[in-house]
Amino acid sequence: MRIKVVVLAALHVFACKSAPVDLPDAATSPQARAEPAPLASLPALAGAGVSPGAGPDAGPGPQPLRSGEALSADLPTELAHEPGGREAWRDARAISGYALQATVRSGEGPSAPRAAEVNGSAIDAARRKTEARIAIEVAQTRARFVLSGGFVLPSGTELRARIDRYGYLLLWPGEATYRIAEPGALRALLGELRLDVAPLSAAYVRSTGEGPRRLNAQTRRVEVSTRASRALLELATLHDLGDGGSLLCGFLLELMSAPASTPVCAPDELPVHAELRWTTRGALTFDVTSIARRFDIPALDLSAPPPSLEFVAAPPSAVVAEMLVSKAELAAFRTAPVDAPVPVRPDAQTPRPDAGLLLINTSDELRVAWIDGVPVAWVAAGAQISLPMLLRGRYALQWRTFLGDSWEPADVIVAPGTSEIGGPR
Repeated sequence: MRIKVVVLAALHVFACKSAPVDLPDAATSPQARAEPAPLASLPALAGAGVSPGAGPDAGPGPQPLRSGEALSADLPTELAHEPGGREAWRDARAISGYALQATVRSGEGPSAPRAAEVNGSAIDAARRKTEARIAIEVAQTRARFVLSGGFVLPSGTELRARIDRYGYLLLWPGEATYRIAEPGALRALLGELRLDVAPLSAAYVRSTGEGPRRLNAQTRRVEVSTRASRALLELATLHDLGDGGSLLCGFLLELMSAPASTPVCAPDELPVHAELRWTTRGALTFDVTSIARRFDIPALDLSAPPPSLEFVAAPPSAVVAEMLVSKAELAAFRTAPVDAPVPVRPDAQTPRPDAGLLLINTSDELRVAWIDGVPVAWVAAGAQISLPMLLRGRYALQWRTFLGDSWEPADVIVAPGTSEIGGPR
């Protein structure tokens, strides 16, 4: 009986200790009513999403943009301190961030044939002009990419991104409109001038330790592998960048057909160098050439979308071919015309032009024609373009995709003449 009493008493004590304890009602904390102040000069997010780097309790994650859905006007705001200690939200005129200049290269093209009439200085000048360049402005919540140089997109094309959305807003030069480039459409946009959405595949990320110093900053190396490519990224730390670097990381990830949500960039990190090697063939190199701290980026320059632009769902007007250099620049590749024997090609179906070079693309994708190591023109699938200003003589020519993931062997052609991709060359 004594043992039974002791056991019952012990069980009673254990039950008392295990039962939940009701605390008395506590007064609401002042912090529960206070709105957290944003970092200085940062715009508030227009949508309900949060940064990809936010914690699990921070709210819903970024949402994908849809090509048929317009966004409400993006009006960046900031928390201002008024007399009397009051705080109020007001429109932001300028925000802080970074301005970057970057280049994109798909390797070296074939060198010009050795001949006295070859104008090396003119070829080098054209090569510099046609280098694909990106002017980037990035803050903690938004980024803007302005394309120029050797892109197949028109010079001045803009892409805008924000951390609460996946995908891009496409601003076409000369139009007061914006379009939506859904997640997975970036490769087709840059390489084909289309907004087709390609499937994305999982990416595998591995940190490989310290990288070299670039632009006076120490870097961290990361390897990323997908079905489309294997990449080596070098990430630098920029003060007060926050999650803005993930927007540039997402840009490179989409080129690899990987989800932009792949955790590559940590907060305050940004890729300053990337080498993408395609599983097919070829490579693409991204390099940041300059970085400048900015405290005066106009807020409307990063608005996504700006309130003055109208949403359109239709794709941009179709252009089937375009020169990337001027007629005078192309004519300057040779100092004088030289007659050269025309190679015999019995299978050629297209008549030889009277002057210059006729470029024909009978393949199923847009191709860029490189002459003497310079991307001089692009031709859409099923289209052609004439270069009548090319002087008589011999030239090195190669057909490539813009991203460099598909290309033909270099060939020596004679002008006047014809080069065809997808058929006899």
